[in-house]
Amino acid sequence: MNATLLVALLLVSAAALGVMRARRVRRHRLARIGLQLGAASLLYLCLFPPLDSKNFHADELVVLTPGATSAQLAALPLAANVVALPGVEAGRAVERAPDLGTALRRHAGARRLRIVGGGLPARDRDAARGLVAAFDAAPLPRGLVELGAPAAVRAGNVWRIDGRVEDVEGGRVELRDPSGAVIATHALDAEGRFALHAGAKGEGSATFVLNVLDRDGTKIDNATVPLAVHAGMPLKIALLAGAPDADLKYLRRWAADAGMALTSRIALSDGVALSDGAAVPDDAALRVADIAIVDERAWTELDAQRKQALIAAVRDGLGLLLRATGPLPAPVAADWAELGFRTHAVEAPASVALDKTLGLVDSGLTFAHRALAVEADAAAPLLRADDGTILAWSRNLGRGRVALWLLADSYRLALGGASPAFATLWSEALSTVARARGASAPLLPPSTRVDARASFCAVAADAAIENEMGKRVPLSVDAHGCAAYWPEAAGWHTLLNGGGRWPFFVRARDEAIGLEAGENRSATQALLGAPLSTAAVATREQPLPRWPFFLAWLAAAAVMWWLERGAAANGGAASDA
Repeated sequence: MNATLLVALLLVSAAALGVMRARRVRRHRLARIGLQLGAASLLYLCLFPPLDSKNFHADELVVLTPGATSAQLAALPLAANVVALPGVEAGRAVERAPDLGTALRRHAGARRLRIVGGGLPARDRDAARGLVAAFDAAPLPRGLVELGAPAAVRAGNVWRIDGRVEDVEGGRVELRDPSGAVIATHALDAEGRFALHAGAKGEGSATFVLNVLDRDGTKIDNATVPLAVHAGMPLKIALLAGAPDADLKYLRRWAADAGMALTSRIALSDGVALSDGAAVPDDAALRVADIAIVDERAWTELDAQRKQALIAAVRDGLGLLLRATGPLPAPVAADWAELGFRTHAVEAPASVALDKTLGLVDSGLTFAHRALAVEADAAAPLLRADDGTILAWSRNLGRGRVALWLLADSYRLALGGASPAFATLWSEALSTVARARGASAPLLPPSTRVDARASFCAVAADAAIENEMGKRVPLSVDAHGCAAYWPEAAGWHTLLNGGGRWPFFVRARDEAIGLEAGENRSATQALLGAPLSTAAVATREQPLPRWPFFLAWLAAAAVMWWLERGAAANGGAASDA
């Protein structure tokens, strides 16, 4: 005899005794009998509620992630396969798993995932690739949720930091340097986005602080902005120009101030030129140079042999920047088309601004660019104006790169008091196109937190991590040249790899939690792709909730108690009818 049948017999027996006793009472006899039968039935339904058939996706696993709200938990399908990852506050009935990989091993039939909550942490994203069919995202916390900043920059350059703030209408952000001084501020736009610029000064590692303020100036959130400033390797530049101009003047001055090795030949008239170093770089000079800058008039002066030598040097790794300083003669246009840039003349275009691109604040400066339309399918934009106009392109050619430059008057930056912006403009352009030198940089994690896995790739077998206290931890590097590291303390750390030092910053576990939430959300949305509509539908029987039956039984029992109490107060009303 099973428990259900045994309980049913006991309740029937108790109800029968109650009915027999109720028949001896004159007052409310029918109500007493009905309450006895109803209370017995309701108690049975409370103990053994009826089953309800629910449809669910048999091959779908619902994964609860940190940040899942109570409303999201209440909306979960009763019949679904649900598992909760660490950090989720859910009921005891929800299955727990230490990570997504473990959950998928337990539910071997799962072929698609429905993510609910803040999103998957980095630990679980690899296991979820190709399986995420839906993402029910939780609201982001108020404060900083997106942040973009370079991990490293050359000394003397202007660097940019941008991001987004959630739910701070009319607020602003301010950037403070390591001394605590405010060096940049920006009001949030309608979407909560901002962009700041600052200059990189001395070489070394520094930590800036980004504060989020509301309209009243109250600090809502803040985050550390780490920056590694390095001197970089001075470039060896070969400059060929058909005539002097203002851009060349300031470019040569900047190169000299930056310690770069510059050889140049600038034609002044027929047979007369201003030379610094070799008049025309020979093969040996091209092999040691990092980048050659040539305009269209200097190109016409090169014979076929010199052009072939220059192009061969580019294919071997040299960078080549082609400056268009006026209309292109047909032979030059044909040669440059073979290098990947098809051009034709157009009407003089409108002037453009570079304030947003270079981090200037309402400078009022405008710039001209050459009247050329460019088709460069295999090239990437090297420089854009604030309105999106492309002013320079760059493309690979063999082991080197070749670029086309249309900006006509960058010298206005130097004349307008924006020398750092001028330096940044040319430094970034030349370093992008120039010959790659030195050891290849390892792949560092974009963000790292205490006790969270940080992945490093392209590292040597003897690579190690050194913290601020000088403690070294050797890395276990796999066959693919990758390794993992779990930092135990916040602050600056250094990857020691192949004789080089590569600094990176580790955030505290509870610092800028909005950034982590935003990163998890964006990364999970990027994993979406599995079609939910093709999921196999199955039926599962689930018991109805017990609490409605319990409340009804409690009400019936209360009424019976009230009737019995009234009968006792009247001196016992029980008698034969």
